[in-house]
Amino acid sequence: MSNELERHRTWLRVNGDDLVYDGPCLVHSIIVWPDADGDYADIYDGRDATSGVKFCRIECATQTTRHIGLGAGVEFGRGIYVDGIDAAVETTIVYTPL
Repeated sequence: MSNELERHRTWLRVNGDDLVYDGPCLVHSIIVWPDADGDYADIYDGRDATSGVKFCRIECATQTTRHIGLGAGVEFGRGIYVDGIDAAVETTIVYTPL
């Protein structure tokens, strides 16, 4: 990864459902903190859960933080949308805008 992209890496934490970023980007890391056992967050390449393409579901079997590292990053073409099972689920996305 070039130093140019490294400098622009950023992150955002959302509760429940929210648009993280609108536009092309690289997703490097996803961190989910559940409110209860079995909570999850669905991650979409898109601006919402209806028109976006589901990338993954991160489920937490116990009330502990789950971290998914994606190395140099996975390219999302339309944006990043998080759909948490409820408003108490916290999801942090580390990404680089393109």
